[in-house]
Amino acid sequence: MLALTPFRNLPRPVQVLLLLNFAVFLPAVIFSALRLDGLMDWVGNLVLVPELYMQPWRFVTYAFVQVTPLHFLFNMLMLWMFGEEVCLWLGNRAFIGLYLFSAIFAGLFSVPFYLSNLLGDSVQILGASGALFGVMVAYGWLFPDRRMLFFFVIPMKARTAVVIFIAIDLLMINSGDGVAHFTHLGGALAGFAFMGVRSGILGRMRWRMRKRTMTNPGRVLEGDVGYYDEQKQLDAVLSKIARSGLGSLTAQEKIFLQEASDKQRARRGL
Repeated sequence: MLALTPFRNLPRPVQVLLLLNFAVFLPAVIFSALRLDGLMDWVGNLVLVPELYMQPWRFVTYAFVQVTPLHFLFNMLMLWMFGEEVCLWLGNRAFIGLYLFSAIFAGLFSVPFYLSNLLGDSVQILGASGALFGVMVAYGWLFPDRRMLFFFVIPMKARTAVVIFIAIDLLMINSGDGVAHFTHLGGALAGFAFMGVRSGILGRMRWRMRKRTMTNPGRVLEGDVGYYDEQKQLDAVLSKIARSGLGSLTAQEKIFLQEASDKQRARRGL
């Protein structure tokens, strides 16, 4: 997990999200270094303030605000590590949908708790953590047995790490440590909801596709790929991955893609 993919090789949505976060973080660093008063105005218009819940843009913009270097570096590292494979598996559109849905839902979920002051004073909510918890849950959903280093030290399965992260936030809810734990929990719930709904929809689509294939056995491959020319088959499979991610491929399409990849490496002498 620590061998990061070079930025130029990351999926486009992950690149864009990293750059957007940096574009917001850079002015905050400059204002802070020069001790300019504009920092509070800049951040104040973007963060999610529970009392200002009627300003809807804050439920999106707060997720792009990190004002300290450590906060920024940790969140962007999480996006870099987990976002790449989740995006490749889900596809660009679905990944962006997951990220934004997790950010918005995390904000909507947490605002009533902080607004009511039932668990301490109201806070200003900022940072990508809510969205990243949704991405992290999706990673644990897609790759539950993948080995990872918890806090970069302890090896464990991805699903176990996700459960521990959520448990920590549950235990720390009323700790007064300045961390928006309800936002983290809202992001995790959003991730579970998104993946659950998507898995249900894809399951029904695959069942219909298998049924259609059984009644049309003349197709070369299952799903949307049915060309006799091998290059056209490959182009169609790659196009499908770009649209919907690796997870949308049928078993037969995955086998075809692996065989085509092996042939390409053999031609290059690799």
